[in-house]
Amino acid sequence: MNIDDEILQDFLVEAGELYDLLNDQLTELESNAKDEDLLNAIFRAFHTIKGGAGFMKLTPMVEVCHRAEDVFDRLRNHTIQVDAGLVDAIFQVLDVLGDMFECVRESEELEPASPELLQNLDSYLTSDKAEAVTPKTNEPAAEVETAEPELSMDDEFEQMRQDALKAKQDVTPAAAEQTETSDLITDDEFDNLLDEIHGKGKHTTLSNDAETESETTATAATDDGLITDDEFEAMLDQMHGKNKGPGSKAEEPVKTAPVEVTPAETETANAEAVKNETPQQQPQTDKTKKSSKKPMPQKDASVRVDTERLDDIMNLVGELVLVKNRLCTLKQTIKHEQVEEAITTLELVTSDLQSSVMKTRMQPIKKVFSRFPRVIRDLARKLDKDINLELIGENTDLDKSLVEALADPLIHLVRNSADHGIESPNERFASGKSRQGTVTLSAKQEGDQILLTVSDDGKGMNAEVFRKKAVENGMMNENDASKLSDKDAFNLIFAPGFSTKSEISDVSGRGVGMDVVKTRINELNGSIEIDSKLGEGSVITIYLPLTLAILPTLMVKLSSHQFALPLSNVHETFNMALDQINVVDGQDVIRVRDQTLPLFYLHPWLVRTDSFDGPKVEHKVLVIQMGCDRICLVVDQIIGQEEVVIKPLGKILNVVPGFSGATITGDGRIALVLDMPSLMGTYASGCAVH
Repeated sequence: MNIDDEILQDFLVEAGELYDLLNDQLTELESNAKDEDLLNAIFRAFHTIKGGAGFMKLTPMVEVCHRAEDVFDRLRNHTIQVDAGLVDAIFQVLDVLGDMFECVRESEELEPASPELLQNLDSYLTSDKAEAVTPKTNEPAAEVETAEPELSMDDEFEQMRQDALKAKQDVTPAAAEQTETSDLITDDEFDNLLDEIHGKGKHTTLSNDAETESETTATAATDDGLITDDEFEAMLDQMHGKNKGPGSKAEEPVKTAPVEVTPAETETANAEAVKNETPQQQPQTDKTKKSSKKPMPQKDASVRVDTERLDDIMNLVGELVLVKNRLCTLKQTIKHEQVEEAITTLELVTSDLQSSVMKTRMQPIKKVFSRFPRVIRDLARKLDKDINLELIGENTDLDKSLVEALADPLIHLVRNSADHGIESPNERFASGKSRQGTVTLSAKQEGDQILLTVSDDGKGMNAEVFRKKAVENGMMNENDASKLSDKDAFNLIFAPGFSTKSEISDVSGRGVGMDVVKTRINELNGSIEIDSKLGEGSVITIYLPLTLAILPTLMVKLSSHQFALPLSNVHETFNMALDQINVVDGQDVIRVRDQTLPLFYLHPWLVRTDSFDGPKVEHKVLVIQMGCDRICLVVDQIIGQEEVVIKPLGKILNVVPGFSGATITGDGRIALVLDMPSLMGTYASGCAVH
């Protein structure tokens, strides 16, 4: 069966959203095992994915979803109870579904779920694991493994029509014969079907459980002439009843997604409901007045756009920004009133367009955060620890490319906190803490930056251990190590291969891989730092720009060369004063607002050294902020702020440290964009930064 690509993509998007939601719901299920709404929501999610997969003829996906659906049907009916083993099995189902979704995206053949997983799920559908409740069925357990194939949407509707017509007592043999021989539904047949749905044959066509539905609900349904979600779900449950495994019963009415009804169908249903009213009419209330009105067709509130198209639009906006910068530079030399007015208007329009396009690329970081409850749960069970995860600022928006790139670094940091930070329950109790440890993952926006923190209330780190380890590894001598502040000592963890552990666990390694995390954050034009207090816990902070597409910068000049510094790194600027400079342990320092900061000269680092003849009064000083650290950089001239589009340097120049890319300036020249963490790590290595 050839499925339209657009339909397939719609299925993958909707199923993917349900998949992400299921991860959160299953984690919550362990602590709220008796939450009926939660059980119903999980049941409906598997039911919806199964229905879409059935329409797509994805039989292996249908099979595993059907098993999970049956398990939650028994949970809803209180035939079995939630335990850790059951949740583990359902999480395995999610892992299998994730692999299947990936195969569908890559147009690969789906592999059936493992027999062990299916047998494990089947075991929850037999009486072996039932607790104090016996299954309401006489079907043998073997029938679970030979569930009947799923019906397509067309077949389901046809069967529902046939069942409704057969339940009508006034169906003539001729009409029945016509129904069997015709593949098309007639107007009369559709009216009869609506009659069955809206009450005429309701109590004879639904299951015994559905018959106990309250009289009030039935009356409300016939009064407004519209089918309710519970009634429609019950009808579907009746049809799927023969596919249920042992121990299942007719499904209770649950809330489902609203059923879309066309205006023509609504008119027919309303007319039929009026025809069925009894002579004893009740006074019309405001509620019934509202329900009798025709539903207005709703316009689509959103539209799906391919991400590649958004990237293309963003690239075009970037080029437009470069043209705008060029025109702004020319405006200063043209000196024509009308030209200046037109360029000013272009600036405003371009800024608004840039802002709007950037917002289309924004996504809440919840997309990344949502995977961590499962990560923490699995780690806690594996490490035999009691760990609580707190998520703060899940609705913080940032660029789509950043959301995707942050997943791996954050997973590594969270695993480190759970493995090395949080103590065992007995250790925590002995030290006067609660037996349950807490890992907190938070996000917030500060200006044009995003701040992410991964913190824990564990045992913390000992700075002296880091100093000794640095000496043992030959990274520095004892004198230099003793001068390191605690924060500088902790940041040694990001050095390649640095670790304070004699044995590396298979869960994570503090230091092993942390250099990769820092490298990845630096590639995103961000910075990372760590702080800790012995016995109280650790905090890792990540600073990131809002977007990678267009970067606000401060343009500076060294001799005749221009360079761009990310504006998020620039704290303030001031003119050089030679009497402010002092030397401490061979390092130039300068006093800024009652704080002594190390002073560095960019000229010898980036331009030919023979052209630099020492500091001068006309030089400018930039106070650079990298995390909580500040340093001072000396430049020849400050040109001003400019928004730039970063272009990659290419394979040959990409290995040169200190640069994140290049851009075209307003005067048409090429300027290199500085990567401050990489620049300082290359040229200021061994210098104390405070």
